[in-house]
Amino acid sequence: MKKKEKTYIRRLADEYRGDGAVPECPHFGECGGCLFQDIPYEGQLALKARMVNDTLGEIGSVDRVVPSIPYRYRSRMDLVTAFGKFGLRRRGSYRVVVDLGCCRIMQEKSDELFKKMRLLVQAVEGYDYLRHQGYLRYAVLRQARFTGQVMVNFVVAERENRLGDLLDAIKGDADSITLIHNGGLADLSYGEILETVKGGHIEECFDGVRYRITPNSFFQSNAEIALAMYRRIRDEARGRVLDLCAGVGSISLFIAGTAERVTGVEVSAEAVETARVNAAGNGVANAEFICADAKDFLSSEPGGYDSIVLDPPRSGMQAKVMEMIDRMDAGKIVYMSCNPKTFREDVAVLRNYRLESVEAYDMFPQTPHVELLGVLRRI
Repeated sequence: MKKKEKTYIRRLADEYRGDGAVPECPHFGECGGCLFQDIPYEGQLALKARMVNDTLGEIGSVDRVVPSIPYRYRSRMDLVTAFGKFGLRRRGSYRVVVDLGCCRIMQEKSDELFKKMRLLVQAVEGYDYLRHQGYLRYAVLRQARFTGQVMVNFVVAERENRLGDLLDAIKGDADSITLIHNGGLADLSYGEILETVKGGHIEECFDGVRYRITPNSFFQSNAEIALAMYRRIRDEARGRVLDLCAGVGSISLFIAGTAERVTGVEVSAEAVETARVNAAGNGVANAEFICADAKDFLSSEPGGYDSIVLDPPRSGMQAKVMEMIDRMDAGKIVYMSCNPKTFREDVAVLRNYRLESVEAYDMFPQTPHVELLGVLRRI
């Protein structure tokens, strides 16, 4: 987040604190995981609506932000193991890790497992990400909201398993445990699967559609809000649908029952394989998944789609990809975005589509982040 953006958020947040709210987390103010626990939740929603409208400018606006449960909503937490600490980075500082005793935005089972792991992790050599030395870089906790299944991924810098006692202690508490190798300089919480200690995946369930979630695959961090957004996408995306940035097929399979056919495109080979497994497991025959970069796929794609679904990372779809989409003859584009700024930039590229509606969803309570769902219709 750039300094100018941080200043804007800080100034805006001061207007909504009012009498304030009592933060639920004892680490609030030091830990960088949450910024808004001292703002009443209704104030957070109003603040985010204003932030979205300031960002979108003339292209559109929202009346409100669809609320979430304020706490215990996160399905994934990437916990740093460095400098003898186990937790999250200090607010405003990449160099310092806050040693957490609990986390109020983490789901309950994950938080209890985190507390159990704390002392055991101290016995393992952590990782100095400033000097790039050490062993254990991250412990990633993932919990499916609707099935309750829990995954633990340990990201290590060396191709060896030094976690014997820790693994033995948590095997009964997790449905999947995996060692992931990341020996590079990049500060990443994913990489090559080194060893599957238990399970190898967990499952989530949205309205009867079951999803396999593998260690490196993306899945939404707030399942209840994601489900609400998927239902809206299903209402809009009909006929022959192209789903770009399809991940493990979560949107593709959710809308397949009302679509004629769905083609999901995803650059991650692991995610594509998981999407195909998810399709087979749900008996979905009208969805196919292709492993390709969106730009490369569109370069050779003749079109013929009625609807296009977009769900890119925070960096957005990028201008060249949006130009290619603009030349296609799809009647509708449904754009799910975790970044209002790149949403605005991408939509501005389109000359043959009009933004029909845009909605905001509180995917990340207690933080400045907000999710958008835009529907664009061909002119």
